[in-house]
Amino acid sequence: MPALSILADPAAYRPCIQDLLADGDEVRNYWLDLFVAHLDTLAALPMPNGRLDRDSRWPALRRDYLAGLTELRREPNRRGRLNVLELTRFREERFAAAGIEDPFAELKRRENALALRALPNVLREIDAAPPLRRGELLIRGLLAGNLFDMGSKAAVDAYASSSAAFDFAAMRGRLPARPWPIDDLDAWWNRLSPASDCSRAEATPRPRPGALGPGALAAGPYRQVLFFVDNAGPDVILGAIPLARELAGRGTRVVLAANSRPALNDVTAAELPLILDTCIEADSRLAELLGDGRITVVDSGCDAPLIDLAAVSPSCCAAAAESDLLILEGMGRAIESNFDARFTVDVLKIALIKDRMVAGILGVELFDPVFRFEPAG
Repeated sequence: MPALSILADPAAYRPCIQDLLADGDEVRNYWLDLFVAHLDTLAALPMPNGRLDRDSRWPALRRDYLAGLTELRREPNRRGRLNVLELTRFREERFAAAGIEDPFAELKRRENALALRALPNVLREIDAAPPLRRGELLIRGLLAGNLFDMGSKAAVDAYASSSAAFDFAAMRGRLPARPWPIDDLDAWWNRLSPASDCSRAEATPRPRPGALGPGALAAGPYRQVLFFVDNAGPDVILGAIPLARELAGRGTRVVLAANSRPALNDVTAAELPLILDTCIEADSRLAELLGDGRITVVDSGCDAPLIDLAAVSPSCCAAAAESDLLILEGMGRAIESNFDARFTVDVLKIALIKDRMVAGILGVELFDPVFRFEPAG
């Protein structure tokens, strides 16, 4: 598969911020231990007939998975390279070998249904907000939705403590106050919404329900955005889709890039159009934008929670060639992979930090938000 055409230096590109062969035993053992401990999260996954650990395939899967991690601990270079991306691929291989293609399917279905019920209120609140507040609401919604991440034990615990009544506003409100340790939101929002546009918009009457609202009066600076989305449920429905709707409403074509195959609770390119079809029942403006082709979906060619942009689908590469903004969302896509990558277009790297070692690398705290804006050139 080709490399993403907007990589600034494809020859120097490396997908992950850590090399588990070169960065020492402590780093390697941290991640191997984490993948072993993640079995507890996998065991509790809901299945049609109960939990995954009550499935007849579980004992063989568990035995095979742990044996493979033991081999990697003993012989780290047996796969040629070792990084967190490679460990996630190993996990997906073991599931496939056990005949379990998408163990998170039932969980994703449940969380999609909860998020869809909350969507109308979330969009109404965004539409009613003045421009400066609107930008922060959109990004805080994206970060709050990113708590639904079954690859992180810290995120699983945090999400479980708040999901019983699914109070999305409360989830969003628990995020740290700004400024965040890495916080370029104002710089990007000003690029998207020049001050003169915001001042005109503030004096404009608020929109009728379902309209785009004051932030949509001025055309945006971007022709097309390639937006690599992350998880199913509230992440994509209450975070990514409202942001896509905002950008599309400003005249920017939005291409949502999703995984080719299931990986953890990531939304896939096959699932996303069905989710969008359901979302338009809750919002006429979203229906209009989808009907006009302003928001589309592309198969990224990827099969893991982290992304190797040196190997994407031809259709994703073609979409990148027409884009002047790239959005990488989620800790796996924007931090654990691609945080050091440079591009020929404007880039947003947005994530909630949900791992202790990743937090240490960045010099931030667990659950700190990251909003990094890298202008082209």
